[in-house]
Amino acid sequence: MARPRNQARRREQLVSAASELVARRGLSGVRLRDVADAAGVTSGAVLYYYENLAELFTAAYAHAIERFCEQRERATASITDPWERLLTAVRLGIPTGPDDEEVRLLYELEPVAFREPACAALMSAYIERQVAMYAAILEVGAATGAFTLAHDPRTVARNIVSMEDGQGLYVLTGRDSPAHVERRILAYVSAATGQAGDG
Repeated sequence: MARPRNQARRREQLVSAASELVARRGLSGVRLRDVADAAGVTSGAVLYYYENLAELFTAAYAHAIERFCEQRERATASITDPWERLLTAVRLGIPTGPDDEEVRLLYELEPVAFREPACAALMSAYIERQVAMYAAILEVGAATGAFTLAHDPRTVARNIVSMEDGQGLYVLTGRDSPAHVERRILAYVSAATGQAGDG
């Protein structure tokens, strides 16, 4: 049996291989053998660490969520101006284009949540984490007088997250540009916070 440190390294290797394949080919285009080949191991070795592909995909989803959320949280943490902090959070939530593999991976792995309770729980926590991030920014802005909120902070936060999720899909499919999506989301954010500027 592999040592614990080696097991952790192997799991990371398999998650990385699965993530890269899903981002490039889509969820339906990845088989167990594909992951094994990409990681340089046998299919049996993959199944030693993960019971099945769904479990591996769930692990990849968890890893992608953590990277995405941590990046936004870290980028906004040092910004003191509530409006600038809000703008930064919104901009980092929009895909950079159809080839944005980080965000594409999140979208590609979401269907696993329809079949796997563990993945569904991850999705719920992921949404809540984003809502909580926005709500905290909005609460500070309202408390300092920078924002005059049209609704309670969590309602505004949920609406922003919903817009990001829906509009981001347009960017990933090449139907719209990040700049257009940003303008639409910021139009709502401006109205919801009492801000006149568009960023």
